[in-house]
Amino acid sequence: MDGLRERKKEHTREAIEHVAIRLFTERGYEATPIEAICEAVLVSRRTFFRYFTSKEDVVLSRSRRAYALAVDELAQRPADEPYRDAVRAVFTRAGALFTEDRAGQLQRVRLLTEVPALAGPFLNLLGEFELLLGGFLADRSGRERDEPRVRLAAAAATTSFRVAAEIWRDRAGEPDLAALAADNLDTLLPDQLLADENR
Repeated sequence: MDGLRERKKEHTREAIEHVAIRLFTERGYEATPIEAICEAVLVSRRTFFRYFTSKEDVVLSRSRRAYALAVDELAQRPADEPYRDAVRAVFTRAGALFTEDRAGQLQRVRLLTEVPALAGPFLNLLGEFELLLGGFLADRSGRERDEPRVRLAAAAATTSFRVAAEIWRDRAGEPDLAALAADNLDTLLPDQLLADENR
């Protein structure tokens, strides 16, 4: 019974997300009230707020899940793994979220990067990702978190993913988001950046 209940809850959550993203795309984010989403999904406002705290939360939910996956993935990476390989693994795992319902994810990324009310919160989340990577890279390289090279490496990795998302959006979901991010990472984050000789 619990499994069935959880599946129903997940179905409701996904339905709210799917319809909200479609309405935001068709009508505009600001022009679409929560009531319109509830009416289209046939749920009450109370049910909506059981799953999401706001319209912003609906659009950012997938990105927040990607951040949670990044936290988990970094915690699991082998201690002797090169740091760039570890970051690439994070991109692969987080990027997989954007291959589900590709058309819907494209709409979501467009909203996050083009709607002013959403762009700020999205950049804030990327800032949290950069801080997370900074701590990870500092630990892996034996450097201090506030060292310029660590901060630069974390910024390069975060920028690799952000620009990959924009390219992915502009190319209508092609090629694979994780592959784009990994290519950017190879360009922006050279192996020697955090090497001992650069101390």
